[in-house]
Amino acid sequence: MNTLGMERVRVPKTAEVVAHAIRTQIVKGEIAEGEALPSEAQLMSQFGVSRPSLREAFRILESEKLIVVRRGSRGGARALRPDLTVAARYLGLLMQFEGVLLADVFQARALIEPVAVRLLAQSENCVESSQELRDVLAQMTAESTVAQRVDIWLAFYQRMFELAGNETIRILYGTLTEVIRRELIDSIGESMSESESDGNSSARRSQKAVSRAMDLVAQGKGEEAAQFWMGQMLTIQESVAQQHRLKTVSDIAVDQL
Repeated sequence: MNTLGMERVRVPKTAEVVAHAIRTQIVKGEIAEGEALPSEAQLMSQFGVSRPSLREAFRILESEKLIVVRRGSRGGARALRPDLTVAARYLGLLMQFEGVLLADVFQARALIEPVAVRLLAQSENCVESSQELRDVLAQMTAESTVAQRVDIWLAFYQRMFELAGNETIRILYGTLTEVIRRELIDSIGESMSESESDGNSSARRSQKAVSRAMDLVAQGKGEEAAQFWMGQMLTIQESVAQQHRLKTVSDIAVDQL
């Protein structure tokens, strides 16, 4: 038999097969978030595997944050909702290996945001969405601490992408945000601190820019809103690039990824 040109087929380990089957059930919602998986004895019988193979499958799923396993008489495995932080960890490791600049990640986020703004303006609920986003920022008052203002800005961006309606962009943006979350919080915090020192002029400018963008969104002017937002974000990105210069994702502590 001529085997030239044929690649050797890798046969998955038993634990990988079991992990794949349970993972599929969790992702499809057949096992709900927080729901207990069947007992080890039931799963061993169901899959026809040994206890060591089943526990290795559990370790795979735990590393993916798809289950949590508690030991003891009342222990067992329970399903978890897939978490952005897991994707961010692997993406962050890849970016570290590639030597990606932090400024590059900030720029990517700045380029994605106008897409969300355009989608908001093109939606049937553009008026309601723009008002909801205004309401998020309206929670920021003169008495708000820097930490509170940071939380409000992060909530604003998160809600903006939820309202945009494109799940792929929301997840992509959220993953990039998780990769640089600490740096992002520090950058917003520094901006807020500077605003306090100069009479909140920077904060007022930011809120005024958001108000202008939301006016365009409410009017359904998607292209104009996106271009306006792009100009604002690229100006901020240039400042961030100067601040971070040659700092890379590798410079972020591993426990932040």
